[in-house]
Amino acid sequence: MSEEILKSIYDWNPWMEGKFPKELAGFPRSYFLEDYLKISEIKILEGARRVGKSTLLYQIIEKILKQRKKVLYINFEDEVLKKYTLNEIISAYSAVDSPENLFIDEIQNCKEWVPFIRKAYDRKEIPQIWISGSNSSFIKKEFATLLTGRNITIKVYPLSFREYLQFRSIKGIPLPVSSKKLTEIKKHFKSYLEMGAFPAVILRPVLQKELLISYFEDFIYKDIASRHEVNTLKIKELGIYLATNSAKLFSYRGCATALGIHPKTVMDYCAYFYEIFLFSELYKFDYSLKNQIGSEKKIYITDTGMANAISFRFSEDLGRILENIVFNELKRQEKEIYFFKQKQECDFLIKEDLKISQAIQVSKTLQDPEVKKRELGGLLEAMHIHKLDHGLILSMDEEGLETIESEGIQLKIKILPIWKWLLMQEG
Repeated sequence: MSEEILKSIYDWNPWMEGKFPKELAGFPRSYFLEDYLKISEIKILEGARRVGKSTLLYQIIEKILKQRKKVLYINFEDEVLKKYTLNEIISAYSAVDSPENLFIDEIQNCKEWVPFIRKAYDRKEIPQIWISGSNSSFIKKEFATLLTGRNITIKVYPLSFREYLQFRSIKGIPLPVSSKKLTEIKKHFKSYLEMGAFPAVILRPVLQKELLISYFEDFIYKDIASRHEVNTLKIKELGIYLATNSAKLFSYRGCATALGIHPKTVMDYCAYFYEIFLFSELYKFDYSLKNQIGSEKKIYITDTGMANAISFRFSEDLGRILENIVFNELKRQEKEIYFFKQKQECDFLIKEDLKISQAIQVSKTLQDPEVKKRELGGLLEAMHIHKLDHGLILSMDEEGLETIESEGIQLKIKILPIWKWLLMQEG
């Protein structure tokens, strides 16, 4: 047993027998993780598979190694290591050395890790403990009984548009930009919409769609079917349905009718998708929590590239793809968001403290007078109800500022291209 464990450990920790391989650290991201080395709490990197959690762990490992401190990295995607408990792995390693800093990747695949982590933390035996996980339900459930108030969660997402440009070697993008750079940015934004934001997909010169399809298969089989009793054919059908209809109004009953699946099964399967961060649901805003939960929802996919790879998409879907991009950015900023629907609709309301602070409408274009009337109507209704005097419309290319007098009040509507709005966001 010990020999098998140690062999896998050495495979995953090449710095134990040589130098740290620079390629493991990949590209820098906008997470400023070095600051977290100053605190003792357990750090949890939480996010979907393939969003770059392991690379972020390696970046921190490289910094610690430069301080001439020891690091033990355990990856529970490894077929050997996942057979053992964390205590068994550490015991086998302790015969050779003691871990000063512990990094555990994909903790949801680990058996009986809670007792070891509790003991190591309470006794302050290991100064730095970093954990990554791809299943929100599993992580939260375990930590609720383990170290409430003694851990920090860092949510990791696919690349922001600014990060995407950096991966494409376009750095330092102060606005405004030259006409030449503007053309380049717009070209990359279209690619960002089409191919999405998984780091490995962006860095891959060919066969990106095939890689995205394989990711989707991993979500189904490795993250869901290995943990839950599911009909894999039906849950794949549901995943494709949700990807095809992302950013549309959604009900479990309507989905069940469309796919010939029982509504309870649809609810269960959707919950599994939410747990692994592949899809998110957005509620209609209502001051009554009961009404919020009981009303229609919208579903968004974590990556538009995957939606394009697995779903049935058409050119007229561009507006919903743009809406999905905006949703993902607001989620990345950890905003509390809802959609508005009364007489008309507004895509996003942002809530701060106890009130709505911003209303955002997303539209492919405002060139068509009927489209502009509809988009403005939903935005203005939301602004009136929530007493906002500024609104925002995000579109593919248009930019401007409109002042509209309504019920004796001057309302200002800012119009921005989505690519510019994305670059204006912090981080």
